[in-house]
Amino acid sequence: MEYELRPIRPEEWDAFVAADAVAFGWNPSAEEFVDVRQIFEMDRSLATFDGPDIVSTTGIFSWEMTVPGGSLPTAGVTWVSVLPTHRRKGVLTAMMRRQLSDVHDRGEAIAALWASESIIYGRFGYGLAALGAEIEIDRQRATLARAPESPGRCRLVSRDQALAAWPAVYDRVRTRQPGLYARSETWWKHHSITENERGRSGFHSRFFVQYEEDGTPLGYARYRTRGGQEHGSPNGTLAVQELIAATPQAEAALWQYLFGVDLMATIQAFNRPLDEPLFWMLADPRRLVRKTYDSLWVRVVDVPPALEARRYAATGSLVLDVRDDFCPWVEGRYELEAGGEGARCRPTSADADLTLRAADLGAAYLGGTRFRSLARAGRVEGDADALARADAMFAWDPLPWCPEVF
Repeated sequence: MEYELRPIRPEEWDAFVAADAVAFGWNPSAEEFVDVRQIFEMDRSLATFDGPDIVSTTGIFSWEMTVPGGSLPTAGVTWVSVLPTHRRKGVLTAMMRRQLSDVHDRGEAIAALWASESIIYGRFGYGLAALGAEIEIDRQRATLARAPESPGRCRLVSRDQALAAWPAVYDRVRTRQPGLYARSETWWKHHSITENERGRSGFHSRFFVQYEEDGTPLGYARYRTRGGQEHGSPNGTLAVQELIAATPQAEAALWQYLFGVDLMATIQAFNRPLDEPLFWMLADPRRLVRKTYDSLWVRVVDVPPALEARRYAATGSLVLDVRDDFCPWVEGRYELEAGGEGARCRPTSADADLTLRAADLGAAYLGGTRFRSLARAGRVEGDADALARADAMFAWDPLPWCPEVF
């Protein structure tokens, strides 16, 4: 059976949304997708048509993503779905191959995504590049014993005030945090702080709190609360949706504020960086329950520009033999030379120091995965000296983190 694979047209938007909803098992309403339509790039969508019916979907957000020591145009892959009636027919493979070919033709050296199912994307060359942590703590145990003194103040602001002030704070953090991507004004209004937010799960109105010193915002948090009682005592939950701080003082002050909200018994956050200092601030850190999960997956689409765009923690050289069955233009042997002035990567016929697949290079690309760990898992080949050199070069502080699902 032959299918048609192409970008959707504006008049096909509702059918595109409906197909995606069926694949993910939920019922959309028109109101829920008013904001999504504003940020969706129709020309970067792909849909598989079986006759008049859409049976698979995907899209891309075009943005600049921070990588260690720099930034790089990135294809943010999203909306990947296949109807249950068309699974195991090669539909997804054909769609992903076309999409990555389009990304390469556009000159984007990497693609990134959040995976709904982690077993899917390794076969398309994506590697797990960043982890996140879901945290929860009993408010009565959430006492900060060690934290930088905060000379500023926290104050509640409106959505409009947040939209005016927070992008500057985010951009200040983004320049040094691998995994963060640039947010346009439209993205802020229709994705990060939407007027009509989806997925409240019983939580009430949002709150916006801002930390500032001498009137200058240096951090912010948005959160929701859900009330409750147990045996007559308040038993509410506060859910942190996003907390971004440009300074340690701002971060400490914001957590102190959140831990002080009355009528709450539990403080939780879905997506926090693994290396944030909160654990070390707490008087009783054992009470902070953390669950680690995969967040950002990275696919190297063009090796030389990807490796030249980032910086390296140590000077050195490596010859990487990259294997890639899915994107044949990626496969090859590359010499990487990194120094104080930057990095240079070019094809070579020299003997390889490390042999690895494109997915493993993607996993290590942002500095959050060690080559020695991949080697111990049987995913990378190389001697101990080469593995140590690669880890020293690719390591980065802070660890990669993507604060927002896309």
